[in-house]
Amino acid sequence: MWSASDAHTPRVSERRALWLLRLAGSAVLVIFLLSAMVAPRAPVRENTPGFRNPVVAFELSSRPEHVFGIIGRPGSAERGIVAVRMRIATWIDFLFLLAYPCIYVGIALLLAAHGRISRGMAWVLMALPAVMVVGDALENRELLRLMQEVDPSQMTPQLGRLRIFTLMKWYAVYAASALVTVPVWRETDWWRWSSGFFALAALLGLAAIVHLPAIEWSVVPLSIAWTMTYVHALRR
Repeated sequence: MWSASDAHTPRVSERRALWLLRLAGSAVLVIFLLSAMVAPRAPVRENTPGFRNPVVAFELSSRPEHVFGIIGRPGSAERGIVAVRMRIATWIDFLFLLAYPCIYVGIALLLAAHGRISRGMAWVLMALPAVMVVGDALENRELLRLMQEVDPSQMTPQLGRLRIFTLMKWYAVYAASALVTVPVWRETDWWRWSSGFFALAALLGLAAIVHLPAIEWSVVPLSIAWTMTYVHALRR
């Protein structure tokens, strides 16, 4: 990732990091808006207890009745546009999962260029996005399978795998957010204030261990932190 010449050209490394953040941020923005237009805004009957967003509720469902409450029972009249929207949104998420992890790669490169983190820490921060991609992709696979399943008795192992892959994705995000908090705070411009939102997201992830809906609460501070990072990269 770093060549011998790059070690003597921090400005070149900084420019590469900023370009990656601009591209990743632009992709996240476009894909998010597209997904927001397509994804269902409400469940057929009810969300997984404690959740408000049907997409997040579906990702963290643990019982067949949770799935049926969100997208409806197979073959029923109620199962229609919500299930179609959820399927399209899941396919769109395969694009999103390639975009948002790059924000953390860009942050790692930028902090390394500024001398805020060690090389080892930079590699850790670039390994965690790979975990995000794998976890998110496997999560989406299970979601698509659940949307096709008609037998509740066959859904239990799928829901078990879904929970593992979903938490794998989210906790990679929380770990990366926690690790960048202090180095970002050491920055000398206004971007340093995004560290508070990264920290809040990580703390909510910790709270989710005892109260799972805290994962949904973390979406807002994460979105703010990513937006501040994107704007920072554009202004630089």
